[in-house]
Amino acid sequence: MTDCNRLQLILKERLKKNIGIKGEFYLPCLPSMLDDYLKLLSDFLNLLGQNLDAAQSENLRTLIANALAEGFKNSPHANLIVSYFPANAQTGLAGGITMNTKIQIESMAQKYHSWPDIRPEPLFGSHPDAKVIAIAAELGEPGKAPILDVGAGPGRNSLPLARLGHSVDAIELTPIFAEKVSAAATAENLPINVTQGDVLDPLLRMKTYRYKLAIATEVLSHFRYPEQVRLFLGKMSDAVLSGGFILFSTFLAVDGYEPDEMAKQMSELCWSYLITKQELQAAIEGLPLEIISDESVIEYEQKHLPDSAWPPTPWFVSWASGRDLFPVQETPPLELRWILVKRL
Repeated sequence: MTDCNRLQLILKERLKKNIGIKGEFYLPCLPSMLDDYLKLLSDFLNLLGQNLDAAQSENLRTLIANALAEGFKNSPHANLIVSYFPANAQTGLAGGITMNTKIQIESMAQKYHSWPDIRPEPLFGSHPDAKVIAIAAELGEPGKAPILDVGAGPGRNSLPLARLGHSVDAIELTPIFAEKVSAAATAENLPINVTQGDVLDPLLRMKTYRYKLAIATEVLSHFRYPEQVRLFLGKMSDAVLSGGFILFSTFLAVDGYEPDEMAKQMSELCWSYLITKQELQAAIEGLPLEIISDESVIEYEQKHLPDSAWPPTPWFVSWASGRDLFPVQETPPLELRWILVKRL
């Protein structure tokens, strides 16, 4: 055999025994991305000269689909780790590629736990929400107007409200933030009672018919299902006095936009849980609640916060405008809104 071209092909095939490769793909567990992920993995294998037959392709689809569903069910922040390496170290690429999968689950509380180490203070802004302070000012004598702060964080609203004289019950999911609020309240001898827990937990009980105002700022953006919005509003209607108010921020889709599954799942990943106005109305239906106002958070806060306090954080405008989810020059089809609800 002396055909140089043929001999080169043989040598290149022989060289595969000496080529090794290993690595990992980190894929967010979004079931709607199944076909895109499969194409990514298939193209990668093809690049390495590994062509899957029909049975292998179907097995890979089933493996990835099940893993994505399991991960997403546990957390929108779960990752599917796909590792790849030679099936036989002695034969390198010539012996084929093995792929293994593992689900890495990280909860919202776990993600927030690392914030004090990786993000500059103040984590959520140096000033309370202007809308919160404005509504609180309409409640009458602070000492007779207790307030419930759901998702209090490190106390950006709870502490200023208590300094005004309001009795504040604060609920916070992340232990490190709950500890910060409690420590600050103790240091200043402020009337704040802190509960560490999840407002959506059926076992977390709140005082009934006690509060003149319940607030939940940057909280519903972490929800996952319309049923959770309904549960939240139901709990708030039990906690707030007749004539009192519930103020919360949430991402609303603009009129004419119906989010598909990919947008819904991505909104959870981007801490921008997206609901439509119809879903919000359905969540309120049958409860003794009435929507009083619906305003842009960005427009209101920019207008009413001191210049030195705007924007609250470097990331706030991008996030609240919907551009964390849709990074476009044009106006995204969602926005963070202040929703003020009256307890009838």
